[in-house]
Amino acid sequence: MTQPLNIEGRLTEWLLRSFALLALAFVLARWGYAWWQDPSRGTLLLLIVSESYTLALVLLARRAERRDLSLPAIVATLYATGFVALLTPSGTQAHAPEWVGASLQLAGLLWQFSAKVALGRSFGLLPAQRGLVVRGPYRVVRHPIYLGYLIGHAGFLLVNASPRNAAVLALLYVAQVVRMRREEAVLDDAQTGYRAYRRRVPWRLIPFVY
Repeated sequence: MTQPLNIEGRLTEWLLRSFALLALAFVLARWGYAWWQDPSRGTLLLLIVSESYTLALVLLARRAERRDLSLPAIVATLYATGFVALLTPSGTQAHAPEWVGASLQLAGLLWQFSAKVALGRSFGLLPAQRGLVVRGPYRVVRHPIYLGYLIGHAGFLLVNASPRNAAVLALLYVAQVVRMRREEAVLDDAQTGYRAYRRRVPWRLIPFVY
């Protein structure tokens, strides 16, 4: 259910921003220490950069005109914000050289960056109405930032594989699909022209796949 900006919505948004700030502190502390212990693990450093960049943008995002305060949207958003706390740098196995995983992470980060530049301050946590963006990477898929995350996380997992890390990231993309669908429901309901945009760009996440 979408709701206009109100006291409940502002409170929820600020609680999520506070949660994002705590997650940022955790990323810097835990993963920064792990990388400091072994600077050869470039995938850990790039995870720090990618997740810190995302969480910092959350703190600077423009307040939404309308947001989805449904339970599925809030649960999926909380998990997507804090999943990194469940990943572990220890007990992992590398299925490729470090540089291969790091290259994928860097490619995903650059793709995210280009999409976030196009999006500007319309970036946010909860599925919300922050304006319709159809330029840049949004001409390829409807959720290019999530595609950047997927590429980067695939690179990380390739070099830092474990049953735990695989399960955490698999559940993350269940949450991301929920978020994508809820975002589209908000935009369908509130944004003139979004349905036409969906017809022009039929793929949500991966061209010719989904």
